[in-house]
Amino acid sequence: MFYNNALCDIYIGKGAGKKLMDDMNNAKHSVKIISPYLSPDLILELIYLKNKNINVKLITTNNIEDFYGDRERNIYKLIIQKRNTDFNKQIVRNKWIKFAETLSRISYGLIALLIALAYYFRDLKVFLVFVPIVVLFLIRSFYKTKIKNLQIYSYSYTQLFPFKVYMSNEKTSLIHSKIYLIDDQIAYMGSLNFTQSGTQFNHETRIRTTDAKAIEKIKLEIDELFENPYMPAVDLQLWGKQLYLEPIN
Repeated sequence: MFYNNALCDIYIGKGAGKKLMDDMNNAKHSVKIISPYLSPDLILELIYLKNKNINVKLITTNNIEDFYGDRERNIYKLIIQKRNTDFNKQIVRNKWIKFAETLSRISYGLIALLIALAYYFRDLKVFLVFVPIVVLFLIRSFYKTKIKNLQIYSYSYTQLFPFKVYMSNEKTSLIHSKIYLIDDQIAYMGSLNFTQSGTQFNHETRIRTTDAKAIEKIKLEIDELFENPYMPAVDLQLWGKQLYLEPIN
């Protein structure tokens, strides 16, 4: 896409994201971002905007700085886990649990009785009663396995706000654009990623424009890229399963 003769201002150097962040924090209704790289702290900025009822839309790649590592992953906050309960299975499971507990009480009661009888009669033949006790324990073990393996819960995932994460590898085209559109009135383009280093510390180039015709073209580009059916995107449900634990019961 090309658009000539747009009115804009240009910034080159460190701190290229300062004015961008100011404009984002002053947004009235929407912020749209294309950035192949994200930083954890700036993910929190997007969550802050969402909490201010700003419509946020994000296009990025699977190069998110806190996706891997030991620290708390802020990407968790963008993906919401919903646990669905199969209540019929839950009823069955509760019955099995009560049955297993009953078998335990009976078994331990028989063991106590057996010890008392053996002590009273001084006859080892009394221990033949161990046979049904072993059977009871085997039945109990069988039900505990069934309880453990019965899947009561299933999981689904939703987004905190609309975002697309496109795959980045040697077989697919890398989204390398950095575009920021605020209230469909202010656009930034340049080299700075939505990262701490990009917005604050790196030597970057950025262009800021409020030119209405340029804004219209940029908005169209963002919308078309968000709905691109040919670029491989991360499946939200599969990604959620990688991020979260999914206990079955």
